[in-house]
Amino acid sequence: METFEQPNNFEGLINEETEEENPVRTEQELETEEIDKEKEAAGENFSSLIELVKQRYQSPDSTLSNSEQLEAFEKHNQEVLDLCIERGIQKGLGKKELKMLEVAAVLHDLNKGDKPASEVVDIPNYILAAHGDMAAKEIKEIVNTHPEVLDKILEEGYTEEEKEEVIDRIKKAIKSHMGPHPGFMDEILTKVNQALQEKGMAEIEHPYPEEGDEIAKTLLAANMHLQVDEIAKTLLAVDMRALAGEEGRKKVLAIRSAVPFFKEQDEQLCLEYKEYGIHLSVGEAALLSGFDSAEQAQNMLKDPEDNKWVGQAIEASKEKNYIYAGKPITYQDAISKREQFEFEKAQIRE
Repeated sequence: METFEQPNNFEGLINEETEEENPVRTEQELETEEIDKEKEAAGENFSSLIELVKQRYQSPDSTLSNSEQLEAFEKHNQEVLDLCIERGIQKGLGKKELKMLEVAAVLHDLNKGDKPASEVVDIPNYILAAHGDMAAKEIKEIVNTHPEVLDKILEEGYTEEEKEEVIDRIKKAIKSHMGPHPGFMDEILTKVNQALQEKGMAEIEHPYPEEGDEIAKTLLAANMHLQVDEIAKTLLAVDMRALAGEEGRKKVLAIRSAVPFFKEQDEQLCLEYKEYGIHLSVGEAALLSGFDSAEQAQNMLKDPEDNKWVGQAIEASKEKNYIYAGKPITYQDAISKREQFEFEKAQIRE
């Protein structure tokens, strides 16, 4: 009987074939796969909430009638959700915390298109300053009318105490996602609170997330970047990160072109440049303001990794092209005019 002899390197050949069929995957590849799966799951798990926000924005009562504004806000919301998932997984948030963070991300700008109540309708930029508080106040009602949300976070059989804890943490994350924004938002908040004080009404606070609240902290970081409750902290960081990037810059341009208060600021800056023979367009003024706010936000971040994360987004967004009122603008053109303006002013002082 004829026998079959295995080649000397038979086991090696088997191993080579196995490695080709199942290549060793890097930690980065595994993390990317996990993030992609979670993004898809979040879109399915909380589709009713995503639709709720869209309907609120597109309502006849919404102030986001401008299609450019509407598109900018919807893109911002999706980017914040995606970044929260990425940052939450990178920070090792547990399954429950990650899903709370996702809900907070979806709902954090729920009220951005709302019209102010009659008693504050005469206060400029009230909604811009108060939308975090306003959204937080709606969370319990939203969760009660969308019970599937709690089922996804806690699964079945949860207690009333567990339910209240989830609602409380989502509320805190949304309330603190504004953070103490440096620059124009601090200016807005100060003016709004002065008007509220004159009316004898309670002032609005933009608090940091509480120590240890990673959900709120990450949401703020996604919009900018900080360190505190991993849910609050991550939401904070992500919200700031989104504003620091290209889509965030487009959102800022849409706001500054539509809100008279900001448009007047930008027009005034153009007049100052004109005195030195420099033609700065209103769009370029708005773009410079957006970058200033992003860099101020980065400088206030306490976590080195979050700070670096936001900084990378800012630098990348400087290379992009932008549109303001139908006209193209670039950071390079705007910053060169600023440098010329600062040089001319310095020459006169000397």
